[in-house]
Amino acid sequence: MEAQNINTPWLREATPNDIPAIAHLMGHLGYPTTLEEMEVKMGWILAHPDYRTILAIYQNEVVGFSGLMRGFSFERSGKYVRVISFVVKKEVRNMGIGKLLINASEHWAMEQNADNVVISSGNRAERLDAHAFYQKVGYEIKSAGFFKSII
Repeated sequence: MEAQNINTPWLREATPNDIPAIAHLMGHLGYPTTLEEMEVKMGWILAHPDYRTILAIYQNEVVGFSGLMRGFSFERSGKYVRVISFVVKKEVRNMGIGKLLINASEHWAMEQNADNVVISSGNRAERLDAHAFYQKVGYEIKSAGFFKSII
C-alpha cells in the first residue's frame, strides 16, 4: 500500500480502533454520545453486512465520516442506500472532504446495485448548511421525516 500524503484528504473504511473518533464526530453532528454508547452501536454496525462506515482522514486525523445502510424499498423496485450519518468537522469544511465522502458513498451504493441514494438529515436550523451541500451535489428534497420515541 502506498503512503498517503497527510495534506491530501483520503478515505478508508472504519475499524473498531476508530470508535473514539466516530463518537467525537457525533458531537459535531449534533448528537453527543459517550464512548461506551458508540462502542455498542459500532459493534452492531461493524458486524452487519448491510452497513458501511467510510472515514475521511486529513493530516492523520479522522475528520469526517459517512454512515451507510443498504435496504430494500416497499414503494419502489430494487435496493437503495441510505446515508444515515454524515459529518465533516467544521475546521476542515470547504476543502472537498464532504464531496469525497459523498462520491465514495455513491460508489458503494453502485457496488450494491442500488437504484437510489437517500440522505437522512435532521430538520434543524444548524443543518441548513448541510442541506445546501446535499442540494449542491445533486440531491433533491423529496420528503418529510417524522420521529417518535417509544421508550
